[in-house]
Amino acid sequence: MSYNRLSLFALGFVATLTIGMAAGPTRAAGSKSETDQEVLEINAECNDAELRGDVAAMDKCETEDFTHTHANGQVEQKAGYLKGVGSGAHTFLALDLSDVHVRSYGDTAIVDEHMHLRANNGGRIADVQNLVMTVWTRQNGKWREAAWIAVPLPGGTRAAASETK
Repeated sequence: MSYNRLSLFALGFVATLTIGMAAGPTRAAGSKSETDQEVLEINAECNDAELRGDVAAMDKCETEDFTHTHANGQVEQKAGYLKGVGSGAHTFLALDLSDVHVRSYGDTAIVDEHMHLRANNGGRIADVQNLVMTVWTRQNGKWREAAWIAVPLPGGTRAAASETK
C-alpha cells in the first residue's frame, strides 16, 4: 500500500470512528478529563511494555482482534506481532514520544503522537520518525488497544542496513 493510500486509509478510519461516536452520549467535562488521563497512562504503560519486550504485558494491553499497521503498510494481527517481539525478531532500542494528544468518546479513545523509534529488526537497525495513531476501547472496565497505525513523517526514516545491535 502506498504512503498516500495508507494516509487516506488512516484518515478515513478515524473519520468513520469520529462520525460514529459523535452521536453517542456525552460526558461531563471532569469525566472526559479523567478518561483522557486514564488513556494516556495506559498508553504509556503499554509503550513501556513494548520497549521492554514484555509480551505478557503487551498481550494484556491489546484486544483479541488487535492490528498493528507498520509505517511500510505491513499489517500484523495480534498473534503474529507478539510472536515477532517474543522471538527477538523485533527488539526496540528506543521509543521517544512527543506531541501526544488524546480524544475520548465514551468507551473509545484515539491517541495520536509523534514517535521516534529505533529498533533492531533481524539485524537491521531502523531509526524512524512516525506519526502514530492508537485506537483504544474500554472492555470490561479496562482500556485495551484495538489498533495501532504508523505513518512515516517526511524525511523521518533512516535505515542503517549494516548497523547491528
